[in-house]
Amino acid sequence: MASESAMNGTFVPQNGYGSIDQSGYTAPSYPSSAPSQSNNSAADIPKDEVGWYFVEQYYTTLSRSPEKVYLFYNKRSQFVSGNETEKVEVCVGQRAINERIKELDFSECKVRVTNVDSQASDDHIVIQVIGEISNKSAPHKKFTQTFVLAAQT
Repeated sequence: MASESAMNGTFVPQNGYGSIDQSGYTAPSYPSSAPSQSNNSAADIPKDEVGWYFVEQYYTTLSRSPEKVYLFYNKRSQFVSGNETEKVEVCVGQRAINERIKELDFSECKVRVTNVDSQASDDHIVIQVIGEISNKSAPHKKFTQTFVLAAQT
């Protein structure tokens, strides 16, 4: 496990995958002797790999194009954002989530991810992120964020 933190989706290499190109994702190559079956599913991809890739894409988008973060959500998604002592509203659906993200007014956002934990849950992947975030050059604040990724069809 690396001892340094990375900023804005440029994550410290995990498990020997090397540095990650910000222009796109290249899936890891598998040995040519691996069976080539058309029925291989996304369930064959390690959950931690899916988690790290998703987190990289999400926080890079938050940093570079915050107006596009809502695209990670769909009509059944839920989003909650607030501090531990606040009573906050749950936003449901892409439109409501987009409005809430606009209200948060992300600008010059910097994120340092310190831990990502990905676990399977039925046909979903639960991702827990721990890190620090700075918005508009303010001092970093600690945060946690949980994602539940639905199976893509």
